[in-house]
Amino acid sequence: MIRTRINSLRKTLVEKNLEGAIITSRDNTMYLSEFNGTDSVIVITSDKIYFATDFRYIETASLLSSKGYEIILIEEGIKSIVELLNNIFTSKGLRIGFEKTMSYGYFDSIKPALDGYVFVDIYDDLLKIRSVKDEVELERMSKAASIADLAFSHILKTVRIGMSEIEIAAELEYVMKRNGASYPAFDTIAISGKKTSMPHGVPDNKKLQNHDAVTLDFGANYKGYCSDMTRTFFMGQPSDELEKIYRIVYRAQKEAQDYVKEGISGYSGDKVARDIIEKEGYGKYFGHSTGHGVGLLIHEEPRLSIKSKTVLKKNMAVTVEPGIYVPDLGGVRIENTVIVEQGGCTALNHSDKELIIL
Repeated sequence: MIRTRINSLRKTLVEKNLEGAIITSRDNTMYLSEFNGTDSVIVITSDKIYFATDFRYIETASLLSSKGYEIILIEEGIKSIVELLNNIFTSKGLRIGFEKTMSYGYFDSIKPALDGYVFVDIYDDLLKIRSVKDEVELERMSKAASIADLAFSHILKTVRIGMSEIEIAAELEYVMKRNGASYPAFDTIAISGKKTSMPHGVPDNKKLQNHDAVTLDFGANYKGYCSDMTRTFFMGQPSDELEKIYRIVYRAQKEAQDYVKEGISGYSGDKVARDIIEKEGYGKYFGHSTGHGVGLLIHEEPRLSIKSKTVLKKNMAVTVEPGIYVPDLGGVRIENTVIVEQGGCTALNHSDKELIIL
C-alpha cells in the first residue's frame, strides 16, 4: 500500500523532470508513511526515501524502516533539515518538488541553503493521486461515516426544546469519540432557527425553540480519515415554505447522488442539483458547490461545481450536499459522502434523509 503510493509520487517526479521532492504537510506525510504526528519531513528521490522527525516521534518513526524509509533524527531544527537536504541534493541547478502549502517562514529558512535549485510545486499532483482511494482508505472512511451515523442517531433520541446549539455540538463530538473517532473531522456545525440560513453558521448558546429547523454538519476522523454528513430536521411542524424547501433539497440531493458515477464530470454532477433548485425559484439561495472530495482532509479533490472539469474515477470519494438558505427564514442542507463506482455510487452515510419532525 505505502509502496504503491510512493511509486505514484515517483512517477510524478519523472513526468516533471524532478530530482526529488520535499514533503512537509501533515496530510501528505500521513499519506506516504501512515505517520500521523506533527513536525516531520519526507524527502524522496528516484531510489531513496528519508523520514526526518524529532525526539518526540523517533520511536514511532523507527517502524517505518521496514517500509523502506531511512530514519533521520532532527536534533537542531531547521539546521538539521538543511544539512539533510544538502547531503541529498549535491549538484546545483536541480529541479526539486515542494508543496505550495509550505509556510513562507519554513521555505525562507531552507531556500538560502539550496540556492541555485529550481523549486516546482507538486501539491496539486499529490491531491490528484490521493483523489482515488485505496482499499485501506475506503475502509477507514466507511468506519468514520458509521461513527457519525451513530452520533446522529443518538442526537435524534436525546435532543429537546431548550437544549443549546453548543450542547448539541458537544454531544455529537462526545459520542463520536466514545465510538472510536480520534477527533471531529472539522468544527461541528449545529445551528437552529433562522441561523440555518448561514451555510457555515457557528453554534452558540442559542436554545432550541418549537418549530425550529436544526442543521447539523459534522464528521468523525478515524485513523486519519474524515467523514462528512449534514442533516436538517425540525423541532415541531415547520412553516409551509421551509417544508417545501426541504422537499426541494431532498429531491436535488437524491437525483444528484443517483447521477454520480465513474465518467461524469464534476460540472455535470453539480448541474443536476442546481437545475432542480433553480427551476423551483431558489437558485439565488444556493451559493456553494454541490460537493467536494473527502479523505485525509475534509476538502479535497474532486469537486462537484460549475467550474469543475474533473472526470470522476472509480473509488473517488465526494460529497453531495445541495442546500437552500433564505435569510430571515432559515435553510436546509442534506449531505452524504459517496464512493464513485462504475455504474453509480455507494453512500457511506446511512442516516435517514427523509423529512424528520420531532
